[in-house]
Amino acid sequence: MPEALFILFCVAHRWTEAAERAFESVIDEIVDLRRRGFRFIALADDNFYPVTLTDLRLAREQNNTERVDSLLQTRNERFALMAELAKLPKDMVFFTQITMESAEDPDYFDAMRKANIKGALVGVEAVTPEGLKAVYKDFTSLGDRLIQQLQTFRKHGLHVLGSFIFGLSTDKPSTFGGTVELALKADVTFAQFVMMTPFSGTVDLGRWEKEQSLHPEVVQGTPITRYWLIPTAVRPKMFTPHPSMSSDEIRDRTQDVWDRFYDFGAIWKRSACTPTLRARLAFVLLSKLYRQMLCRNGISTDSARRKRAKTSARWIARQTRKIFQPSPCPN
Repeated sequence: MPEALFILFCVAHRWTEAAERAFESVIDEIVDLRRRGFRFIALADDNFYPVTLTDLRLAREQNNTERVDSLLQTRNERFALMAELAKLPKDMVFFTQITMESAEDPDYFDAMRKANIKGALVGVEAVTPEGLKAVYKDFTSLGDRLIQQLQTFRKHGLHVLGSFIFGLSTDKPSTFGGTVELALKADVTFAQFVMMTPFSGTVDLGRWEKEQSLHPEVVQGTPITRYWLIPTAVRPKMFTPHPSMSSDEIRDRTQDVWDRFYDFGAIWKRSACTPTLRARLAFVLLSKLYRQMLCRNGISTDSARRKRAKTSARWIARQTRKIFQPSPCPN
């Protein structure tokens, strides 16, 4: 194990009916990691906000006592975990994933702040009614209400890595500009703009397979619907066809969104959230590193550009690591 990493992705726990990991063992693992010299830890939990206030309200309205008790137990366990995190050395920084519904729960946000959970990945996905319906998130707010929800995270000391999807069948050319404008206005700390990818086991892949059965597309002997088996050098960057835009247009517009959000001026403005000049420098380096890793490598199709992007990403990572490298804390 390396002596230091900028971020260690620690699979903390999964709260499912099939298997739950007790929060005490999570704390034990985190303590061991800190002793080894790690202090930036991501709690890899797809559902860190496990019980919404709406869930509780509906269960109570249905007089479902058993359901209420089960929800409260899960919620209390999460608060217990955060209470233990709050007792750890204050130089530790945690990151997790959370849903938009958590914006309605100030008590939960307060507990996260005390636990030194500084940031979270929030799947915004889309900013139009049609787009949200396409990703089965039509319960999410739109427009000014969505901006207010995202700003709620910051007001409680939680930085947001907003995740947005492009390439949905409902997307239009105006969707791209509207998305980056919302991300900038909502003051999210980081953002990622990914192109629609139908993953194995999803409804999107099943629908795509039915469409491909009529007119199969094959790349070097491999069906396009099994794109993960296609060599990287020839693997398409965009898979499912769009009703009104070409793959190249979607890719170019997505690239433009990355360029606007991670323009140096925009990055420097967002870096004001940090307390010191050293921290601002780290913020700028991290922003550039994140853009190089996800945008330049993921979207660029030219192999020479991709090689340059990887080289610059490695250089930025080395400089950033020096800023964040902690000392072991054996005691």
